[in-house]
Amino acid sequence: MSDQEERYKARMRRKKSVVDAAIERAQEDRGLLLVLTGNGKGKSSSAFGMVARALGHGMTA
Repeated sequence: MSDQEERYKARMRRKKSVVDAAIERAQEDRGLLLVLTGNGKGKSSSAFGMVARALGHGMTA
């Protein structure tokens, strides 16, 4: 390989390590609060649907 290719690969390895570290830090579980407001219908139906999806994916609601 040429010197330019080696420098490129070294730069990409450093960049990958930074991205991998950021992904590792982002693995913490956090809650989510979603506020549904407004006039008209659909708020309760939306909330029940979100609860059903969360329970279906093994989350707590």
